[in-house]
Amino acid sequence: MVIFVVLLLFVNLGQSQDFSLLGGELTSDLPGRHAIQVAAPNVVTQERRDLQLSGFTPFHQIFSREEGVGPKFTSSSCGGCHIENGKGPLDLESKRTTGSSAVIKIGLRSSNGFPRPVRRFGNQIPLFKRSNIRKYKVELLWEKVEGRYPDGTRYSLRKPKLSFKLPLGVNPKRVVTSIRMSPPMIGMGLLESIPDETIISLSDPFDLNGDGISGRINLVPDVESGSTKVGRFGFKALHPSVRQQSAAAFFGDMGLTTSLFNNSNTEAEISDETLFRLVMYLKLAGVPRARLQNEQPIALGRELFQSIGCSDCHKLQLNTSSSNDPELDSQNILPYTDLLLHDMGKGLSDGFNEFSAKGSEWRTTPLWGLGYSVADVDRLFLHDGRARTIEEAILWHGGEASRARRNFKQLSAVERALVLEFLRSL
Repeated sequence: MVIFVVLLLFVNLGQSQDFSLLGGELTSDLPGRHAIQVAAPNVVTQERRDLQLSGFTPFHQIFSREEGVGPKFTSSSCGGCHIENGKGPLDLESKRTTGSSAVIKIGLRSSNGFPRPVRRFGNQIPLFKRSNIRKYKVELLWEKVEGRYPDGTRYSLRKPKLSFKLPLGVNPKRVVTSIRMSPPMIGMGLLESIPDETIISLSDPFDLNGDGISGRINLVPDVESGSTKVGRFGFKALHPSVRQQSAAAFFGDMGLTTSLFNNSNTEAEISDETLFRLVMYLKLAGVPRARLQNEQPIALGRELFQSIGCSDCHKLQLNTSSSNDPELDSQNILPYTDLLLHDMGKGLSDGFNEFSAKGSEWRTTPLWGLGYSVADVDRLFLHDGRARTIEEAILWHGGEASRARRNFKQLSAVERALVLEFLRSL
């Protein structure tokens, strides 16, 4: 019955919109890793293309001890965490710096909900020290979570559990941890160019419309201006700009200082010029084209995606406005996000409050490039890589997404397959 209704919608809507242009004029037809690393097609001047390309080196450079990395760090290069600008490996068992790019947040429970630093660790477990050997042994275990669809089809999910040695005197019952995978670096400049007013207009913190969805903005510090701005980058929308996100990664994950983050009186280890080139490399890179969008199974899957409520948060279409970068201005894009915080339920809560984001709240992850794989690691999903498939990621949705998850589970096996085929086409 649902498929019949969707077919009618499909016939009535026609094929007027090109759903393949995820990044508007920044959509790239280049194969493989080139789509998200080299300049977008609408970067037409040689000067701007050279500027974008100049950021490739600092992004993939392996920084040495002499250049300031560490003394403790997660990775010694941006590209070590973001393989070919995609995700990074979750393997916490490797003894080499190439083993894992996961950030492991750690803290002590407190009365105000904001985890306090742990002695010797701070707020993040540094996996390596300057000699490039593992600083702390961290074991990642998986707990099975079994379930079944209403039609009787069984499924098995997994939930992560970390094991590591705490400093003497630290009560393990007070410790909270959170694994954060490195996300793909797709459409960063376009996401920054979505006006604050647009994001705010999508929010409904008190659920005034009664649809069960109360998306909120995360107001975060802008470290350069000293003001607060709308957060949009990171799993909890902790940074307002590509520049600040990049500088925070240099500092927190690699131990390299910039003019934005520097805990000493010495000269920054990453110059403003280098940071600028890296930021432009990310902002002006292409967005992969969605595939087979005019094929009937994909179109049917897209309509089901909308009808069951997924697009209430994963907004299909947004518009950009940029005064600094003409390539990013006035673009009609399909990022499949509202960039808002949503309560995703107890199952995905990590116990970390960050600015106004609670432990169970996560920014809606953009879905563009979801089925675009540059490495095997791109096939792990959610903030901690617990989902081995897109289907598992959907089944972990709770809280404000419970209705959409329930609707997905109530679909027939054929309809579920159509939704998943559509998502893999992005």
